[in-house]
Amino acid sequence: MVIGKDKKWKKKGRPDPILVASATDKRSKRLILIRHGESEWNLVFNVGPKILVPFKALVALFRETLLWLRLSDGSILYDSPLNESGLAQARDLDDVFAHFKPTSPGARDVAACLGSGDSLTSVVATSNLRRAAQTVALALKTRLDKNPDDKIVVLSSLQEISTNIDTLSLTPPLKAPIIDFPEDRFDVTYNSGNKSLRGNGLKRMLAFAEWALKRDEDVIVVGGHSLWFRSFFREFLPKASNPFSARDVKIANGGVVAITLQRGTINNGDDLGAVHYCVDPASITEIHLGFEKPKNASTTKSKQA
Repeated sequence: MVIGKDKKWKKKGRPDPILVASATDKRSKRLILIRHGESEWNLVFNVGPKILVPFKALVALFRETLLWLRLSDGSILYDSPLNESGLAQARDLDDVFAHFKPTSPGARDVAACLGSGDSLTSVVATSNLRRAAQTVALALKTRLDKNPDDKIVVLSSLQEISTNIDTLSLTPPLKAPIIDFPEDRFDVTYNSGNKSLRGNGLKRMLAFAEWALKRDEDVIVVGGHSLWFRSFFREFLPKASNPFSARDVKIANGGVVAITLQRGTINNGDDLGAVHYCVDPASITEIHLGFEKPKNASTTKSKQA
């Protein structure tokens, strides 16, 4: 753990995002959220019996020490990369997209991921953390191979919301994540480096939303992280809505969910003429794997908004 306020921000007093629906200047953007595959950190702390965590942590520390002795720039725990299962999940996604049934829900979103949408334009963005960049590069291999000028935009605003060391970026500002992928396929204009200890997740989510709604493309394909995505739903879903239990559960490793993000100016008390954002609850579509099942699924509310 590191010291910081990444998960701490004022959560009361802001207007209900549902008010954006009635804004006269409302605009929207389709987002396709791709959670990274399983990481080395996930393997240690989130997979398997908890009793094995201390042993797996010691093994990870031993591997970390070997990297340090070899003067390697890599790390197992800092900016944790995909493990073998995660790499396989990312590669599988490319195949899932390529063979997606055109009659299935989300088919138009998948066409946008492949860059083959009939009239939809799209751009690919990723967090500056290695596991997200690895996932996007492998999951969209078919698209990227067909379009050599297509670049992946690296956004510091998508960096995971947590104080764990695996969420700290090893990538310097204006540099591409160090992964097995050509550096010149990344647009690093918006990579400002590691998140600030004085910042928080809300500031990054708002920065991303602003960036996304200013883009000319119809669709943003987003490679990111479970806590960032869950926080996004908690902040921008209407207060009375919780479709798919999106406020409470994570998108699965290698999972894909499409949403529509709305932007509008609202007048609410002292908050006059302020820009706010809303995730349209009716727009949420599970494309592949989707959300993890709630631990107490028998008592979970209906998936309908």
